[in-house]
Amino acid sequence: MNATDIFFNNGQLNWDAISTISNSILVAALVYITWRYARQVKEQTILMKKDMMRNKILEEIQDVLTPTIYRLEKEIEAIEKNEIFWSKRGGVGEFGPGYGGEETIKRLFNASSAIFKDVIHNDTDLESKFISHDKLREKLNELYAKVEREVRTQKNEERLENLLNTFYQSKREEAYERNLPENAYKLTDNERKRIFWLIINNWNPERTPHTLEPHIDFWEKYKDELLEFRNTPRVEELDKEIGNRLNQLKELDSDLLEKIKEKRKKIQEEYHFTKYEIDPQSKKLEEWLM
Repeated sequence: MNATDIFFNNGQLNWDAISTISNSILVAALVYITWRYARQVKEQTILMKKDMMRNKILEEIQDVLTPTIYRLEKEIEAIEKNEIFWSKRGGVGEFGPGYGGEETIKRLFNASSAIFKDVIHNDTDLESKFISHDKLREKLNELYAKVEREVRTQKNEERLENLLNTFYQSKREEAYERNLPENAYKLTDNERKRIFWLIINNWNPERTPHTLEPHIDFWEKYKDELLEFRNTPRVEELDKEIGNRLNQLKELDSDLLEKIKEKRKKIQEEYHFTKYEIDPQSKKLEEWLM
């Protein structure tokens, strides 16, 4: 049977056959159109979900991974340069890179945030390393607090006051020459605390000369005598343990840093993020250097 036999019957058009075939074609076309539409809707839904996921992932990078990279790098550098500084504010001890108002690394980020949980808690190895990191910092905080108890004794408080009285007498003439109030070099209670923090940290700073910072002026003049407050066998023992713990912290920081950088790079390649998307600070820095 050929096509002519199907469409013609005794020389007449076979409308039943034509109708059946036409309906089949229409049904097939409708099925194809429906399938194409469903596929397009599915593809659009996938793209929308991927776009939403992309924004969420980018937020995780910008709010968790990249800031953590910067802070770990800063902590490693501070340990290498012996610039870790311990202080005690509001009865709570904390330490971080540098001295005087710089950002501490007591918390790398808000551990209760949903973003933190998404990024860290879903990676068992990474979470384990951060737990170890926090424990090391807690131990170091305890060791610095022990040094404080050894250094900040009643006897040393009295020694400090004697040195301060000598300092005030020597500064009266300078205050007069610089047309400053007679009490310009008087140390407040908070500055007295800072003196003990400098002793505890065995501080050896570089500073801009001719600044009016009484506790810094005092430290520069009497630091040798003040550092003698640390000359006890117990402080020497604690210093060694602190040094060992800081080396452990630096090694752990390096492991964390490598793992977080690898994680960020993998995500960047998967979602085709630009370097400025994953690190907005780098663009500001480049613009500032231009």
